[in-house]
Amino acid sequence: MPGVTTRRPADTHPLSTKVSATGWKRKLFGSTALPALLLPVRAHGAEGALIPAMSFTSTEIIMLAVFGGAMSFALLSASWLIRDRSRILGENTKFRHRLAGLRAVNDRLEALVSAPDQRVIMWSSEAETPAVMGTLAKTAGAPDDEEEFLAFGRWLKADSAVSFEGVLKRLRQHAEAFDMPLITRSGGVLEAQGRTSGSHAFVRFIELTGERMALARMEAEHAHLLASFASVQALFEKLPLPVWLRDPAGALYWVNSAYAKAVEGEDKDTVVEAGTELLDSAQRREVTRAQRENAAFSGRIPAVIAGDRRLLDVTEVRTEAGLAGIAIDRDEIETVRATLKQTIAGHAQTLDHLATAIAMFDERQQLKFYNSSFQKLWELPESLLQSAPSNTQVLEAMRAEDKLPEVPDWRKWREQQLEIYRALEPREDWWYLPNGQTLRVVVNPHNQGGATWVFENVTEHLALQSSYNALMRIQGETLDHLDEAVAVFGSDGKLKLFNPALLHIWKLGEDAIAPGLHISALARKCSALTGDGSEWDDITAAITGFEDQRGNLAGRLEKVDGEVVDYSLVRLPDGQTMLAFVDITAAVNIERALKERNEALEQSDHLKSRFIQHVSYELRAPLTSISGFAELLGMHALGKLNEKQDEYVANISSASDTLKNIVDDILDLATVDAGSMTLDIAPIDLAAVVGDCLHELDEEMNRRGIGANTSIGVDKFTLQADEHRLRRIVENLLTNAVRFSPDGGTVTVEARRAGSAIEIAVSDQGPGVPEQYRESIFGRFESRASGDRRRGAGLGLSIVKAFVELHGGTVHVEDAGKRGARFVCRFALEAGQDSKAA
Repeated sequence: MPGVTTRRPADTHPLSTKVSATGWKRKLFGSTALPALLLPVRAHGAEGALIPAMSFTSTEIIMLAVFGGAMSFALLSASWLIRDRSRILGENTKFRHRLAGLRAVNDRLEALVSAPDQRVIMWSSEAETPAVMGTLAKTAGAPDDEEEFLAFGRWLKADSAVSFEGVLKRLRQHAEAFDMPLITRSGGVLEAQGRTSGSHAFVRFIELTGERMALARMEAEHAHLLASFASVQALFEKLPLPVWLRDPAGALYWVNSAYAKAVEGEDKDTVVEAGTELLDSAQRREVTRAQRENAAFSGRIPAVIAGDRRLLDVTEVRTEAGLAGIAIDRDEIETVRATLKQTIAGHAQTLDHLATAIAMFDERQQLKFYNSSFQKLWELPESLLQSAPSNTQVLEAMRAEDKLPEVPDWRKWREQQLEIYRALEPREDWWYLPNGQTLRVVVNPHNQGGATWVFENVTEHLALQSSYNALMRIQGETLDHLDEAVAVFGSDGKLKLFNPALLHIWKLGEDAIAPGLHISALARKCSALTGDGSEWDDITAAITGFEDQRGNLAGRLEKVDGEVVDYSLVRLPDGQTMLAFVDITAAVNIERALKERNEALEQSDHLKSRFIQHVSYELRAPLTSISGFAELLGMHALGKLNEKQDEYVANISSASDTLKNIVDDILDLATVDAGSMTLDIAPIDLAAVVGDCLHELDEEMNRRGIGANTSIGVDKFTLQADEHRLRRIVENLLTNAVRFSPDGGTVTVEARRAGSAIEIAVSDQGPGVPEQYRESIFGRFESRASGDRRRGAGLGLSIVKAFVELHGGTVHVEDAGKRGARFVCRFALEAGQDSKAA
């Protein structure tokens, strides 16, 4: 058997066979027989041994020790678990008996609490939902549902609910117990008992019946009356009006502070103890007599309040419990009423003078006030407005007159407008009327009911605003497209607006300047292009200065690159200033060139005039000699000439006379150009002048068979002119007419009054003057050939034009009927005595 050893001979023992140590270990540890491993291994002496001596390594010894320890711990643990299980089984049995006892106690308590005539609510902590136990009869008026039952305000009367909530709060927070009756909404009476136990708070509701119910109801009513009386007393105490209470005998037993102040008492108690009356004895008797007749008195009585005599509205009522009275100071009220009446009248008068239409409606939506602008705007009948119509009637009347905006749903629109009487905030709307007017409608609801309608006609305002915006856009576009640079500065010297030309003229980048830039900063940027900054200093001082007389400023700036800029500083309203720049470089260059050219022309003309005068005077002397010698030869003073010689002398005399006339014409024109020719104005016999001129042309006219017609419709000495110059005018016109008239033609001379002038016309029957030559024909050295006759010098008509204009007249050429030309000179009826050429 295991654990028992048997002695055997050494040779017959199973282990006596000699084996190797390795084989022994394998047999020992490789065996599956666990009991054999538990046998002790030891070495015996000579007497014999159960196991032959073996040798083990340290690792094998440690493994054997660990294995042995684990087996020992397992055995000990098993033994401890067996003992502990027995103990736990005993304790469980004890707890089961105790639990059964507690359940029995709980059942008894629940049966006790769940009685049909009471209900309990228990709170264990602030956050825990209360437990509800028990039931109440239907007659109590309490709901069965737990959630509805916990909503005490739903099934208790308001005063009972408020009182219960207060004592319940003190019970849970401060453990204050209470007992109080509660009245349900259905009339039932409950008694609520509030208690605490440890951390628990509970309330028991018990339905009362019979005398207990009646007593509880009386207690509740008594508490309600006391609370109501306390509330009324607190209210009376806060009133600024004297209030008093009397017992049935008429003695004071309570007054408020206002009463004590009115009778100048120290405090309320002192006044009550002394029985100080607000009214004197006669007034008290009058009040008492009225109470005996009507049980109440209400009237206006004078009394002394705080040393001042006042008019009081006294009301005193008698009941079974005594008397109660109140006094209202009418002086202040009447003063306030009079002030209010005056204020309302003043406001009404002010509103009536406003241009804005205003209408006020009271809380019943009836028209209470309207101003004249309202009636003028809507043109409603005065009878309708005076009858206090409703707001709806007013809107209907406006619609009937086709004065309201066109809307798809009239009734809905009208209701939307009338919703203002239920609103709290003002409302603003825009009405576009059929007549083209635009109204800004503001409706303001009143706190006490009613509303004020304000109709502001903004038609002109919108039109002006639109015109202003259009004008500003046009102004902006105009400024942006101007070649002139424009900059506007405010009174603080800061730039308000400018156009792109400013950047172009002063070679500035787009980000170089912006609104808000000060003039001094702009001056620094621009003065770099002008070199000398003194002009910019003047501009800056003019814009930022505070002179009383703010005048304009203008000047010219020359830039270092050769450009020239004119500036103009103009004062604007509100202390603003406009600064404008114009680039006049091209104009200045042209002006300089024109000045240089004009100087050259003047110098050339001066040289020409000097040359002509010099040549003319130099020619006059030899011409005079030639004419004189030719005249001597023609007179045969030096001897008789043959026929051919006479012809040559005649030609010399004719050529010298022609040359002399040309020189005279040149000298006259030079004198006119120099402005040194004077006129000797005197009455002229025009007929005699015309006759003399025709007489000088008799030889040529007879030779060519040209006739003359004269029609002088001017009185003698009517024309005021220089006779010598007028003779030259007529002579040149007749000479020109004879030259261009055909042989056998007729020359016509006419003179007549034409309004405030005298016209002298000379006509011929020549080829006439084409339209394109009628202006240039009066130019100097302009001449035309006439058939086989030679061309003239071209100064005759120039002399005519110069002398006529010197008299302040005019000359022109026109067609002379069927053929020929007609030269017309116009002279004023009266001329100055000392007229000079300009």
